[in-house]
Amino acid sequence: MPLRTWLVVIIVAVSGLGLAASSVAVSSIMKEVVYSRVDDDLVASLDGWASSSAIFRANPSARPPSDYSVIKIYEDGSTIIFNDRNGPPNLSEVVIGGPPQTVGSVPGSGKTTEWRVIAEAEDGVTTVVAKELDREQNLLYRLALVQLTISALVLLVMGLLGYFFIRRAMQPLREVERTAGAIAAGDLDRRVPQWPRETEVGQLAYALNTMLARLQESVESARSKEEQMRRFVGDASHELRTPLTSVRGYTELYRSGATGDVDRVLTKINDESQRMSLLVEDLLALTRAEGSRLDKRPVDLLETSLAAASSARAAFAGRTVTVANETSSIPVVDGDPARLHQVLLNLITNGLVHGGPEASVGLTLWLDGDDVVVTVADDGRGMAPETAAHIFERFYREDSSRSRTSGGSGLGLAIAKSLVEQHGGRIRVDSVEGEGSTFTIRLPRLQDRE
Repeated sequence: MPLRTWLVVIIVAVSGLGLAASSVAVSSIMKEVVYSRVDDDLVASLDGWASSSAIFRANPSARPPSDYSVIKIYEDGSTIIFNDRNGPPNLSEVVIGGPPQTVGSVPGSGKTTEWRVIAEAEDGVTTVVAKELDREQNLLYRLALVQLTISALVLLVMGLLGYFFIRRAMQPLREVERTAGAIAAGDLDRRVPQWPRETEVGQLAYALNTMLARLQESVESARSKEEQMRRFVGDASHELRTPLTSVRGYTELYRSGATGDVDRVLTKINDESQRMSLLVEDLLALTRAEGSRLDKRPVDLLETSLAAASSARAAFAGRTVTVANETSSIPVVDGDPARLHQVLLNLITNGLVHGGPEASVGLTLWLDGDDVVVTVADDGRGMAPETAAHIFERFYREDSSRSRTSGGSGLGLAIAKSLVEQHGGRIRVDSVEGEGSTFTIRLPRLQDRE
């Protein structure tokens, strides 16, 4: 059953219970009022005209009101009944001297009339005054009928109005339903209209729109990552296909007898194998950087920078790599020392390889608010702005300065960026052609370390 129908049923049911309780209460009160008036008349009659039996003996034609019956019971057992046309009241349960009470007609009289009776004994004569309740009961019956009719009309009106207002109130929910259907059909840009946040529907709309925005972000992120993965696989396949083609070409060249220079063939095969090995190692390093958990601990970035510079000097003999510490205290961060060493070494190597044979690299450390800042600057060739905008992308190379002959896989800076972001930091590059490039790393500082 639809929710709006349930709500209408509940409203009508609750209203019906309320009207029924009200009708019962009104009927009870009216019955008590009517019977109270009858009792007052009975008491007045008993103390007035019904108390003297001489009146009725002296004037037999005198009779009490038509809906009253008077019974006189004398000491000798004789009884006089006035107005017994509907059958005398049943006196077997009447308490003499007690309050008025309701009794039926004498059994066997064939009458169903109910009486309100009061009895009193005085000077050996018992006087019973009874009043028929047919008129009062008809009044109460008509009252109940009127209440029933009014209640039915009220319930009908409440049902119609309830259906109208509930339908109108649930219009926003139908809009939510249509929006959900549109989203299910693929319209991810669809949103629920905004309603006041103070209302339940407004809160629902806000929650749904927030959920839909995050869902759309997740879907777009998944699509983006899927596209990145496709490009990554395509680029990796291309990078591996090139050396594999070279190896196969030199192998076929030697096999066909087109060259007899075995050393040259083996040297070329060895060079291409090294390129493939470097690419595979970088791919594994990137996968580990993005997917593995960091072994975090307090790391002194000055010490890490000195170690990375020392490793670079050993790998590039004769090249200049300097470290300058401009911090006022120990630059300690929460990080993985091996990964941070890899980041700095990748940046230093990038500057030495792509800055040119005469380029030197300098590392500078300082504190900026809650961050430890490390810059890796070279005085080499530099980059154009359009190149700097893509420098952290996987497999990206600039033909003039990042050619395949340099031996790079195009993954070193992507690995560095991924590791820095895993540490909660940021990395950017500023470069001017002919003047060099500066890579800036910002990492959160451990505040309890001075």
